[in-house]
Amino acid sequence: MTLPTHVAQSLQEKLESLPPELQRAAHWVAAHPAEVGLWSMRRQAQALGVAPATMLRLARAIGYASYEAFRQPFQQALAGAGNPGLRDRAAALQAAAGAPGATDATGHDVLTGYQIQAISSVCTLNPPGTFDAAVQTLLNARQVGFLGTRSAFGIAFQMRYAYQLVRRNSVLIDGLGGAPAEQADNLGAGDALIVISQAPYPTATVQLARQVAQRGIALIALTDDPLSPLAVEARHTLRFAPPDRDGVQARPARQGPGSFFHTTAGLLGLAEHLIARLTARGGADVLNRLTEVEERLRADNVYWTAPASRRPG
Repeated sequence: MTLPTHVAQSLQEKLESLPPELQRAAHWVAAHPAEVGLWSMRRQAQALGVAPATMLRLARAIGYASYEAFRQPFQQALAGAGNPGLRDRAAALQAAAGAPGATDATGHDVLTGYQIQAISSVCTLNPPGTFDAAVQTLLNARQVGFLGTRSAFGIAFQMRYAYQLVRRNSVLIDGLGGAPAEQADNLGAGDALIVISQAPYPTATVQLARQVAQRGIALIALTDDPLSPLAVEARHTLRFAPPDRDGVQARPARQGPGSFFHTTAGLLGLAEHLIARLTARGGADVLNRLTEVEERLRADNVYWTAPASRRPG
């Protein structure tokens, strides 16, 4: 969030005529516009290390009758911000935590509600036939790639890990060495690419996915919106409803910020559902592959087992 224009002009015009303490308050306001809109006057004063009356004096010095009137343009700017930044969302989170009546569980409850909504929407928005069509494309594919960058990379890695347990024709497009396009170039006709992302969509993910699709490779998009840039070229689109997307799924009963960072629970839900349905429809090949994997895991002692306790002789 940026400083409202007319407030910035007023502060600039009056700054040099203000006493030092009010100048310091003005600089704090300019650097923390989201906090001004979200936090109480007392909490702002505590953060700055001044008396609450100082904030009121600043508001009056630049022409506002009260501190609430001074805060109003900041609040309006926050309400009109279609895509608040990380700092703005973190400031809202802190404001909610410090609000009267807030408890340690409040933020947890909101975030949990958002996660539950995202997971629940996976089945609501994707009928079984939608998953099955994507599964059939995977079963027909000669090779399957997995692409996710930034916050979606962990999900792409986990999904590919689960996939390779049941089929051995997978490749993770991880961009190691800065060469993701070269890795994706190994995919060709008869192959498929699972691409995973939600807003804000990384440019590199969108561009690479479109390049791959234009070569005739089947694109399976796991995303958050039917108008997602990943859905444009996708053969199959599986999606979830973000917690702040109106008109798709009701929001949780508790309102307010859950975290400064978007939850990835919806993408993970899509990934796990798709792998589960693939396994259910993979037949004997999947079962034979799992037998091989489990035998190797046991032989390599991959997972920890506690040593047998010794009985006294």
